[in-house]
Amino acid sequence: MLTTFDSVVLAAVARDLAPYAGSRIVRAGQGAPDEVVLDLRQGRRTASLFISINARWARVHLTSLRGSGRASPFVQMLRRRLDRARIRSISQPAFERSVMVDIETDAGPVQLIAEIMGRHSNLILEEDGQIAGSLKVVPRSKSSVREVLPGKPFVPAPRDRPTPFDLTLDSFTSRLQGSEPLAKTLAGSVLGLGVPMAAELAVRAGLAPDRAPSADAAERLWPHLQELMQIVRDHRFAPTIYLDRNRPVAFTPFPFVSLENLTHHAAARMSDAVDAVMTSAGAAARLEETRAGLLASIDTALGKLTRTASEIEQALVESSHAHELRSQGELLLAFGSQIRSGAREATVTGYDGRPVTIPLDPARSPVDNAQRLFKRYAKLRDALTALSARQERLAADRQFLEHARAHALHAETLDALEDLRQELLAEGFVRARGRPSKPSRRAGPRSFSLAGGYTVLVGRTKAENERVTFALAGPEDLWFHARGVAGAHVVLKTGGRRPQMNTIEQAAAIAADFSTARESRTVAVDYTQRKYVRKPKGAKPGLVTYEREKTIFVKPKLP
Repeated sequence: MLTTFDSVVLAAVARDLAPYAGSRIVRAGQGAPDEVVLDLRQGRRTASLFISINARWARVHLTSLRGSGRASPFVQMLRRRLDRARIRSISQPAFERSVMVDIETDAGPVQLIAEIMGRHSNLILEEDGQIAGSLKVVPRSKSSVREVLPGKPFVPAPRDRPTPFDLTLDSFTSRLQGSEPLAKTLAGSVLGLGVPMAAELAVRAGLAPDRAPSADAAERLWPHLQELMQIVRDHRFAPTIYLDRNRPVAFTPFPFVSLENLTHHAAARMSDAVDAVMTSAGAAARLEETRAGLLASIDTALGKLTRTASEIEQALVESSHAHELRSQGELLLAFGSQIRSGAREATVTGYDGRPVTIPLDPARSPVDNAQRLFKRYAKLRDALTALSARQERLAADRQFLEHARAHALHAETLDALEDLRQELLAEGFVRARGRPSKPSRRAGPRSFSLAGGYTVLVGRTKAENERVTFALAGPEDLWFHARGVAGAHVVLKTGGRRPQMNTIEQAAAIAADFSTARESRTVAVDYTQRKYVRKPKGAKPGLVTYEREKTIFVKPKLP
């Protein structure tokens, strides 16, 4: 991303929204937890207003997206309060980072305020000067500056900088000081300017955005800042989309001199430019952010398992000497009559004919010392059994987590990652957050078509691995898994036929690609008929055993 959603972009979007004054709100929907979509109707014309308060991708614009996710309590409240409501006006104070939607409801006027302020972004419903609800609740414990709670008086977000309209050349000069890069200093000194916009003003003034402000920087920037103010005042926007290999990567409210060497074209509306760039970039970034968070949770759990396994190994080593305690107790009973009362140790002949020195409690008799050794032996013997069982559980947990990690790396959608998170939550490897999510509504496992009419199915999660293997695969179908590494369950649907070796190799290459060995040149992949695959009793989801397998070496590759 080369640009940001600053107040100038917001002003250009507000121009797109203005014609929808008079529209009815027909539905409030939700995509991600920090997104709201309002479906509007005005006569025969319909539109969807998208509002995101994501810390990185906060924005407001018209969109083609639909709010198909689970409605939060705030969105459920919007559905009740805004039923049959009509938008009276949509406005944005110049260079402010918020949009106000004035709405007439059956119960009276309310105002929906979208505040686009990075990590402080929020969507608030205000009625009679009080907060009726908000997408993000901000109690006093999280902010000593401004509480955002239902029933509290609505207070506009505080300004930490003046807008361009509040500045004089002298005050602008005094603010443009310091050793930070000019673009960062300018953005931090004037409300509503993002760093890309500040860099553009610097380039137009013939200044280097990445160097500290020069003595005459303010004087040279001033006319260009005045020109920007006039563009905002007159709504003279010319939305522009910038491309990288035909992929939208940046948007600006007018063509940027600093980006003139990039491929670009005009957009009909600012909303179209923002929607084209941020919907794709934001979705990809959200996917990667979610993936990174899930991988971090998995790696944390794996780290805990490693430490616990090390502790168990050490305890097992100590417990393995339990038989020595039993032998010492037996020797004390055998030679008890020869041991002096009150002795702190006794040296007797062991079973192999060598002398054995046994520490004693001088306050106890040889028989009591022997009984004490037998009790310690029994405790260590029982611990050895428990430790061995726990070691087996840890090994199963590690295998489960390693497979989950492989699925997280290969996940292509947020739904797949959420399903995987729910599996980890059920096994106690991640913490619950908020209300439980509904199962995703995906079409099912990945599917690949091969020559000859064959189909290959690939599980996306642990639960889906089981479904692919035990519900969708027939007994005669071929089952594939990368040998000795974590990966997806892969099934070649044979339809009762005997596939040629090149078909088997293709299916094996898919299994290799959906494994943690996908970066290797060659991967060993086991395959067998599905009827030889079993799930051990009590095993975690997706963990199986198999027999009568053959092994093939292939290069990871998708058809």
